[in-house]
Amino acid sequence: MLLTRSAEDKVSEEHINKLDTMLKDIDSDIALSMSYVRRAHDVSFPELKKKFSGINVETLQKYMQASYTAHRPIHVVAAYSWAMMVPMTAFYYGLKLREYYRGMDDASVEALVRIGKLPTEQFNSMLDIITHLYSDKDKEEFEEFRLKMENTEGYREIDYNSLFPPKVLDLEAFGEDYYRSVAITAKRFRKENNISEEFAARVLGLSPYQYGVLENENKPVAFSVAIGFRAKLGFQLISHVDFTSDMIQFPAFHHLRIAQHVRDALIVEAMRRLADIEKKNVSQMLLSLSNMYI
Repeated sequence: MLLTRSAEDKVSEEHINKLDTMLKDIDSDIALSMSYVRRAHDVSFPELKKKFSGINVETLQKYMQASYTAHRPIHVVAAYSWAMMVPMTAFYYGLKLREYYRGMDDASVEALVRIGKLPTEQFNSMLDIITHLYSDKDKEEFEEFRLKMENTEGYREIDYNSLFPPKVLDLEAFGEDYYRSVAITAKRFRKENNISEEFAARVLGLSPYQYGVLENENKPVAFSVAIGFRAKLGFQLISHVDFTSDMIQFPAFHHLRIAQHVRDALIVEAMRRLADIEKKNVSQMLLSLSNMYI
C-alpha cells in the first residue's frame, strides 16, 4: 500500500481540515446507515442479538440511533457489516448512500446493499444478465473493467461462498483480532511511506498518545469508526482492505473485504450503464433473488 509520493507532501493541512468538517456528523451518519441496512435485510433486534456475543442488543440499538452521542467503535461496525454481508464502505456515506451509488433510485440502492448474500454463481449470472442489455461499446468497456477488477490481488483465489460469518460472532475476540491487525498494518504503512507518528495522528484525528495506542499490537483498544474513514480519504487510498490483512483468528473477514471491494465496484459500474427503466427491472430481479438468501 505504497503512496506514489511522500504522504506528508500529498496530504495538505487544508485537506485535513476538510476531513474535520466532513467528519463532524460521522457517528449519526453511521447510525442511520446501520439502521437502513437492518431494515433492508428485514432483521429484527431479537434476530440481531442472536448473531453476536460480547455485546447486548440494547447497545446495538443505541448505535443505530442518530441521537446517541457516543462513538461507534470501528470493530463493531465492521462485525455488523460482516453479519449483514454489506460492504463496509456503504456505512461511511450515511444519508449520502444514494449519492455514493450514483444514479441509483431507492429500489436500486436497496438491492445493492443486499447482494452480498448472493453466492458467486448467482452474482456472476446477474452481471451477465446486465451486460446482455448493453450496446456493443458498453459491453466491451465493462468487460475490460470487469477483467481489471477480477484481477485484483487475491480475488481469484477467494471462495466467496466460504466467507459468510460464523453463526454467532464473538465481538470481543473479533475486536482483539481486528485492532491487532490495524496496529501491525498501520505501523507498516506509516514506515513504508515515511510518515511520522505525529502526522499520522493528525490525519486520523487522534492525539499523539492515542496514535501510539493504536499502533500497540499487544494492547488492543477500541477506536471510533472515524479512523477508517479518515485513513481512506486522508491518505487518498483506493481501499483500506490491507488494514485487515493480519487478522489471525478471523482471516475470512479480510478475504471478504477484498471480495466486497471487487463486487461493489462491479455492480455499481454495471448498473450505472443502464437506462432508468432497465435499472428498475434489474433492481427488482436483484431484490427477488436476494430474498432467497437473506
